[in-house]
Amino acid sequence: MRWILLVILVIGSAATADTYRWVDENGVIHFSDRPHPGAQRIELGEVQTFSAPEPIPVAAPGAGGSTAPRDGETGAPGYNVFRIVQPQPEETIRNNAGILDISLDVSPRIRAGHRINLYLDGEQVSGVPRRATSFTIDGVVRGQHTLRAVVEDRGGNMVEQSPTVRFFVQQVSVQNPNNPLNPGGAPGPRPRG
Repeated sequence: MRWILLVILVIGSAATADTYRWVDENGVIHFSDRPHPGAQRIELGEVQTFSAPEPIPVAAPGAGGSTAPRDGETGAPGYNVFRIVQPQPEETIRNNAGILDISLDVSPRIRAGHRINLYLDGEQVSGVPRRATSFTIDGVVRGQHTLRAVVEDRGGNMVEQSPTVRFFVQQVSVQNPNNPLNPGGAPGPRPRG
């Protein structure tokens, strides 16, 4: 019983202890619970507390929903890693031909019955190989773009989605006489693209 009373007294006195602030000759600010020559006593507000919200229950695997394997898959329903590694976020690509090389990091590899869909600026890109993780698309014009990859099952249900990557394409102006795509450009050999 004495210990409880002692603990209550110690906690109560610590909560009401004075706090002092001073600046030393080097401009460093100090705080202490003991007075110091030239220190100002400061008032501390009430201690801020936080109460966490109740956790949201997660459905058990096999209870319906997206956690159950689909289309005869074996193993875990999702992918440990599914992200775009090329182009990199915020990358500026200098490309006059409008060609974009794309590479995905996927682990484990794309399962049977799944396919990859690619979305450039929110529009689905046609002609993407079903299970390939590296491919090239063309017709990417200059400016800012977003790229997102999605894995879908046979029923068109999304299984996994990559984070969206924003990148920039920089191209020589079509008005530039040195642009190889400018029909009125300078005569002579043109650089390979």
